[in-house]
Amino acid sequence: AILGRLGLRRTVLFGAALLMIGSIIKSGGSPDDDEDMTWRLYFGFFLVGLSQPLYQCTPALLSASWFPEDERTMATGVALNSNQLGIGCAFVFGTILVETKDDIIPYFGLLSVIATVMFIGAALQFDDAPPTPPSDTARVIKGDLVFKIPNLPFFGGE
Repeated sequence: AILGRLGLRRTVLFGAALLMIGSIIKSGGSPDDDEDMTWRLYFGFFLVGLSQPLYQCTPALLSASWFPEDERTMATGVALNSNQLGIGCAFVFGTILVETKDDIIPYFGLLSVIATVMFIGAALQFDDAPPTPPSDTARVIKGDLVFKIPNLPFFGGE
């Protein structure tokens, strides 16, 4: 439903924005400021968690939009497994880079920088489809998102 409303590009950018904002929120503060840090961590992880389903629903449309028919299965498989590979890398590098409690916030800061660079890269480079469709059956969903304000009295309605 979200992919159909937003389209491929906006769905990816929305997910990347949630990941970036959540990562930045997690990295702010110090580990000694327990009360303030707790809500930041929970809220940051919540936003990062909201971004993940957006990445899980895009690989099939990505391959249908960008690849010819004979390459779509491979492209979908690579895209789906790349997400899992990234999660695995986070576990490995997290274990290497975080040895004490004081290493957590700098590690989250590193993740924030990576998420920000990826968001900027996606915003500048990622498109719904290539300029020339790779095949006759290439699908492009650009989305039909329209904001509608209800006819309420305080908006000038009856």
